[in-house]
Amino acid sequence: AEHRTDALSILAPQIPPQLLPEALAAAREIQDEYYRADALSILADKLPELLPEALAAAREIQDERHRTNVLSSLSDKLPELLPEALAAAREIQSAEHRAYALISLAEKLPELLPEVLAAAREVQSAEHRVLFLSNLAKELPELLPEALAAARDIQSAEHRTDALISLAEKMPELLPEALAAAREVQSAEHRAKAISSLTEKMPELLPEALAAASKIQSAEHRADALNSLADKLSLIQTNQLFSHWRDTLHILSVHNRPNLLSDIEALNPVIFSLGGQQAVKDTATAIQDVSRWWG
Repeated sequence: AEHRTDALSILAPQIPPQLLPEALAAAREIQDEYYRADALSILADKLPELLPEALAAAREIQDERHRTNVLSSLSDKLPELLPEALAAAREIQSAEHRAYALISLAEKLPELLPEVLAAAREVQSAEHRVLFLSNLAKELPELLPEALAAARDIQSAEHRTDALISLAEKMPELLPEALAAAREVQSAEHRAKAISSLTEKMPELLPEALAAASKIQSAEHRADALNSLADKLSLIQTNQLFSHWRDTLHILSVHNRPNLLSDIEALNPVIFSLGGQQAVKDTATAIQDVSRWWG
């Protein structure tokens, strides 16, 4: 049911009129009350006459969180539903889920901000609390120090780093602390991703990000990480870039042949910067030669 509803939300705008009855029949067959109501709400964009049926289905949802989601969605078409959606949100027992629901409704009801803040402060998880506070700081900038305190309480180095990097967008003075946290992340993949994201504000970190990416064990993730850095690296002055390229090749050379070839392919923009199109062609030729030797 979930996948069917997800597909419907993506395809709904493209559904031709002659297929709408078939889509409606499929939506009505969904057994799960939440996904059925959600599907009807989506189709109501194309068939406004479905609104009463979608609303009736929404009111049958037992879970307050899901009922709030659908009512909130329907309120885009029926603004008079906002009080009902708010009442459902207030009944949600989980502080975390209640905060999510209230934040969503606060976009339509700005007067809810004090209540949303109170709900956010009740959330026990520092990781989730910082997300709420950071989100609310868009309207209430004075909350940033409180969000920072919550970020520093996060036990996971990986999640703490993500929170600090996010907050550094609004508080640039946090960049050194975010970098220090990133360097503590044990996972090479997540460490590379974190340092790479910081290069937008601190370009001098590119060599470190490249070294971290080169050490990722997963061939697929390593290639993705190298590829994401390639365009940034290609903008570095050639003499500096050559030094980074040499060091990177040394690290990558420990991988097996297929992985090495994949890594080099991901770094094609760097090769182009070092020697232009001819260097790319020469590298491709060398790869083919090596493949024949090892084949």
